[in-house]
Amino acid sequence: MLKLFYFFRGYLWIRVSGASAERFINLCGIRHIMLWNIKQDKASYVMCISLKSFFEIKDIVRKTSTRVVVLKRIGLPFLMSGVKKRWFFPAFLLIVAVLFFLSQFLLWNIRIDGNQTVSEEQVMLFLGEHNVKKGMQLKNVDTELLEKEMRKTFDQITWISVYLEGNSLTLNIKENDKPIPKEESQQEKLHKEGFLEEEKGMDICANKTGKVVSIVTRVGTPVVQAGDEVEVGDVLIRGSVEIFDNEGNVRESVNVHADGDIVLESMIRTSFDIPLMKIVKTETGQYKKYTFIRSGDHYRIWHLFEIPYEEYQAVPHTYSRMGERLGLTLEFGEMEVREVVKAVREKTQEEYTEELSGKLEEYMTTLEEKTIQIKGKNVRIKKNADTVTLTGTLQVQGPFFERKETKIQEESFDTADE
Repeated sequence: MLKLFYFFRGYLWIRVSGASAERFINLCGIRHIMLWNIKQDKASYVMCISLKSFFEIKDIVRKTSTRVVVLKRIGLPFLMSGVKKRWFFPAFLLIVAVLFFLSQFLLWNIRIDGNQTVSEEQVMLFLGEHNVKKGMQLKNVDTELLEKEMRKTFDQITWISVYLEGNSLTLNIKENDKPIPKEESQQEKLHKEGFLEEEKGMDICANKTGKVVSIVTRVGTPVVQAGDEVEVGDVLIRGSVEIFDNEGNVRESVNVHADGDIVLESMIRTSFDIPLMKIVKTETGQYKKYTFIRSGDHYRIWHLFEIPYEEYQAVPHTYSRMGERLGLTLEFGEMEVREVVKAVREKTQEEYTEELSGKLEEYMTTLEEKTIQIKGKNVRIKKNADTVTLTGTLQVQGPFFERKETKIQEESFDTADE
């Protein structure tokens, strides 16, 4: 550590010769002039002395009639003297380092893969209209927005992935390579009654037990009506249409893909578990202060020794900030590292109730995103040995149905003995 300290301040290797070399060393000790690494070399002594102390030994050299020769100069002050003569070289290196650092936050390459009918010029023109070009800041490139806008702009694109990799923007394009079906192919399947005839019918069936709230049939034959109770697998709209003659008899039955809007009321059971115990961090009052630099969301703490705490909390205090106009914010300041200890304790009723309620609200939000309405809920919380459990039921309304292939109905005939 002492050697590192004197390296920054500068020190010298000197040779002291003469009849009073020992007296020279004693006088330096009396005047508190630091000498170290003292070695005897025949009739002289070799030792280290700081640069500042070297200029304070003139009187001692004169009193002892010794001769002092500088053997070697070591330390930062001597390095800086050489740098001053060639200042342009470190300045050039500094400029190159700064430009290289800033270039890591800019877009330098755009790569397009998979395009066939959509030309590269069209893609580049599209990117230019959305202010995406080489040399722009990476943080201003919205890849999700580019994917949505390209699918809207180019009908040929069926799938596209836009992502940043280093300083490059890559666009992977998948174009539609399937032939467009001819309109007459649908015209041939169009029944004279005005609906599409299919080779096999598709029913709409319930996938949850519940009650029919409303049913609107667009294609097919409704089997239930509002207020009916249904089980899982029950047919709601049959994938067939019966055509009657003038006398009211079934003339023919046509297979169709059933379509309609159906709302069922049902119950959904829920259950969530969370641990009963939690880890709490408490400050001990011990702390250390270090210098830090921050770039973006990354902190760098400068310290010679390891942080003496196993667990700690870092609290930054910013003193200066720069680089905001370039889009790169650098912050300097003092980081206060506070020691904390961990303790395990049981959650209070308010804490685990709030945590479980949050999980339930999150689950209900996902249901509402699937167009399922929550009409009521009945839940309870139970405290166990190691966990806390929330169980209950939700009263919901939504499109709880699925499509299945229509089963052929077999008619049963009653036979009588003649």
